[in-house]
Amino acid sequence: MEFSSTDWVTVALTEATLSHDGPPLYVAAQRGCIAAVKVMCEAGSNLEVTGPRNQRPLHVAAAGGHAGIVAILLGAGCLIDVQDEDGNTPLISAVLNGQASSAEILLAVGADVTLARVDGMTARHIAELPGTPKNLHELMALGDEEIAGLEEFSPGGELVIQ
Repeated sequence: MEFSSTDWVTVALTEATLSHDGPPLYVAAQRGCIAAVKVMCEAGSNLEVTGPRNQRPLHVAAAGGHAGIVAILLGAGCLIDVQDEDGNTPLISAVLNGQASSAEILLAVGADVTLARVDGMTARHIAELPGTPKNLHELMALGDEEIAGLEEFSPGGELVIQ
């Protein structure tokens, strides 16, 4: 993959702001800097680097609705069901923030819907709370067979239709 000068500038600017915000991959995932995430994944960055509250890049990408970054991180081999200090998985983070596209990707690659936070709430419990977007509520209500039929993503982050 070849990157333009704009992509490299994005990477440089992202790295320049990181000293106070967290590790480079974490901040790039949080801010939706897809080119920077691609470069860092290809360069062998630690995919499980942690930011505040023991969150990882996949947590913040999912919470921010950065579905392309979620797919790239998963394709690069990051842990799908890792929990932060509060027990939130990337799937729970997506659901908490109303991010159906991130949740769908995570479900398609096998995120565990039964994992609970320290307070006992699972992603499905959270999706049932008032104020949850309807499409996210419906997505989390799918059965295991229906989840198995969701679209999947290739290691490069490209959509693969089953």
